[in-house]
Amino acid sequence: IIAAACSSETGFDAQFRCIQQLVVFSSEFHSTNTMQKSGDSRAVDTTPGVTSTEPYKGLVYLYLSGGTDSFHMLAPHTCAPINVYERFRAIRGKNSLSEGIGMTLEEMLVIDGNNPDQPCSKFGIHPNLPILQTLYNDGDAAFIANAGLMSEPVDVNNYKQTLAQLFAHNDMQSNTQKVDLFDEFFGTGIQGRIAGVLKDKGMPVNVFSISGTQAINVGEPGGAPPFIISSSGLPDFNKDPSISDMDSVIRELNNATRKDSGFFAETFANKLSEAMTSHEQLKMELDAVDVSTIFPDSGVGDQLKMVAKLMKTRESRGVVRDMFYVSQGGYDTHSNMQMNLVDKFTTLNAALEAFVAEVKTQGLWNSVTLVQFSEFARTLDPNTGDGSDHAWGANHFHIGGGLAGGKVRGLYPDDFEQSPTNPIALSRGRMVPTYPWDAMWKGTAEWFGIEEGSEMGKVLPMHTNFPGKTYNAAELYSN
Repeated sequence: IIAAACSSETGFDAQFRCIQQLVVFSSEFHSTNTMQKSGDSRAVDTTPGVTSTEPYKGLVYLYLSGGTDSFHMLAPHTCAPINVYERFRAIRGKNSLSEGIGMTLEEMLVIDGNNPDQPCSKFGIHPNLPILQTLYNDGDAAFIANAGLMSEPVDVNNYKQTLAQLFAHNDMQSNTQKVDLFDEFFGTGIQGRIAGVLKDKGMPVNVFSISGTQAINVGEPGGAPPFIISSSGLPDFNKDPSISDMDSVIRELNNATRKDSGFFAETFANKLSEAMTSHEQLKMELDAVDVSTIFPDSGVGDQLKMVAKLMKTRESRGVVRDMFYVSQGGYDTHSNMQMNLVDKFTTLNAALEAFVAEVKTQGLWNSVTLVQFSEFARTLDPNTGDGSDHAWGANHFHIGGGLAGGKVRGLYPDDFEQSPTNPIALSRGRMVPTYPWDAMWKGTAEWFGIEEGSEMGKVLPMHTNFPGKTYNAAELYSN
C-alpha cells in the first residue's frame, strides 16, 4: 500500500519522505503484532451510543495559574464588632510610612455578604472585576471564602500532615485539578471522573481543554476521552501531506482486520481511525458556527470564545453534558502585585463579560456554571518588592444563571496574624483553609448529574472527611 501510494512522487527524497510519514501511521510500527486485514473498509461510528432526554448543562473550569492573590479579589469592607478591615490593611503592610498593598475602602466594589456567619456584613470586590459585582447583585455569582486543597480538616498545629507539597506550584496545581490526595483513583482528574460516571449511566458527555493537556480531564480507562483544542480552532488533520490522498491512504493502512489479527495493532488502528473521523466531524461543526458577541483579543478571551462556539455544536455532537478547561496565567505576583492584578483582572473581566453575554444570547445562561480555582492564595504580608508570596487558603468564585448567588459562603478570616490563639494563621498571613475545594465541587457535581453515594465517592473521594464543610446542590443552586 505504501509503495504504491508513494510511487507517484518524483525523486528519491520526496518518495522517502512519503514512505516515512505513512510508516508511522501504520499499526505495525506501533506494535509487535502482524495485521491480518479482512479486506473490508473499517466502519467508524463516532455518534453517541445512547440518547438522553436530560437538558443540556455546561461546566467551565477557569484556572488562574500562578497562585492568585485572592484576598485582593475579595476583601473585608464593613465588619463588626471586630474591625476586620483595619486588621486586613495592617497585615497588608499599611503603616505610617506606607499604604501597603491592601485595597482601600474607596476603591472597592461593595457587595453585601448576606451571611450572618461571616465577620463582615459587606465585602469589597476588586475595582477591575465589575462583572463579578454585577452578577453577584443579580444572584448569578457567589464566593467561597478561605478554601483550599485539603485531605482533612487541619489547623496550625497539624497542617503539615496534609498530603500535598503545600506552597509548591507543580504539586498544588496538579492536585487542585485531581482533588484526590489519597490517590484512590490514581492519575485521574475530577472532570475526567465526572465524565466517566455520567458515561457509565448513559449520559452523552464531552470533555474539552482549550489550554493544552490537563490532568483534570483524565478519566479511568473506558471513560470519556478528552479533546484538546486550540483557542483558534481545529487545523486540518494533515495540513502538509506528501501526497494529495494521504488521509485516504492512512485509512486504508488501518482498515478492518480479521479476528485472528493482533489485538494491540487492531487497537491502534481502531483508535486512530476514530480520532481521524472525530477530528474531521468536529472541525466541520466548528467551522460552521460562530458567536454573535465580540470577544476581546486575549488569551482567556479567545479560550472562552471557543467554549461558546463548542456549546453551539452540542446538538450535532449529540451530548447533554460538556466540561471545559480554560486558564489565564501570570498570577505568580512576587513583585508589583497591585499593578499586575489591575492588568490581569481587567483582561479577565472583559473576557467574562463577553462570555456571559454570549451564553445569555444562546439561551444557556441557566444551564451553565463557571467555577474558578487557583493552586493557592498568597501571603497577606507583602514582600520587599510590593509583591506577595505563596500561601494557601483562598477566596474563589463561581458564576451561572442557575446559582443561588449573592452570598459569601465559607468563612472569611477575622484575624490574619500568627499567634498562640489563632488556629488558622501561619507566618506572614498565610491562612490555613477552613473549607476544602470539595465545598464548591460537591454541589456543582450534584447539579451536573452526580448522585450522592458511590457516584459522589468516586468524583470526590475526600468529601466525607469534611462534615458540615461542603455545600449540596440545593444550597448552591436555585433551580
